[in-house]
Amino acid sequence: MLGEFQLIQRLKSLIPRRLQGPRGIGDDCAVLPSGGGKSLLFTTDALVEGVDFRMGKGGVSPEAIGYKALAVNLSDIAAMGGRPTAFVVAWGIPKKFSPAQVEKIARGILRLARFFRVAWVGGDISKASRFFISIALLGEASAEKVVERRGARPGDLIYVTGRLGGSIQGKHLSFTPRLAEARFLVSRFRPTAMIDVSDGFIQDLGHILDASRAAARVDLDRIPISQAVRRRALQSALTDGEDFELLFTISRRVGTQLEKAWKRKFPRLPLTRVGEIRRGKGAIEWRQQGKKVRLWFRKKGFTHF
Repeated sequence: MLGEFQLIQRLKSLIPRRLQGPRGIGDDCAVLPSGGGKSLLFTTDALVEGVDFRMGKGGVSPEAIGYKALAVNLSDIAAMGGRPTAFVVAWGIPKKFSPAQVEKIARGILRLARFFRVAWVGGDISKASRFFISIALLGEASAEKVVERRGARPGDLIYVTGRLGGSIQGKHLSFTPRLAEARFLVSRFRPTAMIDVSDGFIQDLGHILDASRAAARVDLDRIPISQAVRRRALQSALTDGEDFELLFTISRRVGTQLEKAWKRKFPRLPLTRVGEIRRGKGAIEWRQQGKKVRLWFRKKGFTHF
C-alpha cells in the first residue's frame, strides 16, 4: 500500500490540471475565486471511529468528537488566513448508536460553531458499520492575502505558535483553532507561507519546503515543547502531530516587529522563531547548541497508511 501522501499525489496525477481549480490541489484548503476581491476557501476532514478516536468506557466523549470534527476544519481555514462562513456534516451512524449520542455530538459541534459564528447549513446521514463524521467547511479571504504553502523564500524566518507535542494527553480534543491569530498575521505582517501542525512539525514543515522548493535550518534548542510531554520530549514535539498550531514563514525584515506586536496582542500564547528558510530542495539542516546535528530517530510524523 502506498503511503498517505504518495496516494494523494497519485490521485492528483489523475485529475487534469484544468479541473484542479486555478491554484491546483495540495494546500490546507481549495482556493476558488468568488468576485469582489475575495477568494472562497473550501476544506473537508473526516473522523473515523477506531482510527481517530475510541468511544465507550475510557474513550472519547461524544461532545469532544463533535467539537474536534469542526475544529480540525476551522484550523485549515486559519492556515490559509481566512474566515469560516458555513459548513455541512455527513454522518455514518451504526445501529448501536442512540439518538442521545448523536445529539451529544451535535452539541459539541454547535459549541464551537457558536463561538466562531459559523453557520451549520445542512448535511447527510447514512447507516454505517462504524461511526464516522465528515465536515465540509466554506470560508473566505481577501484574494490578495490568502496564504499558501508555496510562498517561503530564502532568508525568511520560521515561526510556530504555542507549544508542540503531547497532544494525545487531551489537547487534540479541546484545542482552539488559531483563527484570530492567523487573521492578525495576514492583516499586519503577511506570512509568506503557512500551515497548521496536524501531521507533526517535521512533516508539515516539509510540506512548506516541497511546495516552496526551498530548504530550511531549524534550531532544536528553540523548539517550544509542551509540558504534557513526559518522555522523548523533543521527538514528540517534532513528530506527534495534532497540535494544530500555526507554522509559518515571514520576511526577516518584519520579524522583530512581529514578535513585539505578538506579545502585546496574545500575551498568553508563545510565538517562537525556530529557524530560517534556505536555498535548496526540501532538506532540513538541524542545529543544536550551535552545531549541525543529525536526528536520532526516523519517524517524521503521522500518516494514515
